[in-house]
Amino acid sequence: MWLRGATAGLIVSLLAAGLYNFLFQESFYRAFLFIFFSTYISSMIMVYGKEIKYRLKREKGTIKWFDPSKGYGFLERDKGGDLFIHFASVNEKDRKSLKENTRVSYKVVSSVKGPQANEIKII
Repeated sequence: MWLRGATAGLIVSLLAAGLYNFLFQESFYRAFLFIFFSTYISSMIMVYGKEIKYRLKREKGTIKWFDPSKGYGFLERDKGGDLFIHFASVNEKDRKSLKENTRVSYKVVSSVKGPQANEIKII
């Protein structure tokens, strides 16, 4: 996927640098480097934008307590405060290893009883 972004960046940069050189009779090399890096960075943002956005939405915290037999517990947010955890919102492979003082990442969702952690993964 990164190859598609790099190729698009290279093609656009060559065309733009050629046009810049034709219009302003400046250094082709300097114009190419500037346009290539700016196009490359913007194309990488377009290609990986969803993944970056996904990672920015997640918060981190520490498990305060969790009882698998009851199916719920609480975690302490890094921002402050506690959040409710339900057994169904924990990643399947992480359910058995969820214990006190375990670092996790999660999304905050609103429920009828207030905010709770969802899509919990052990870091």
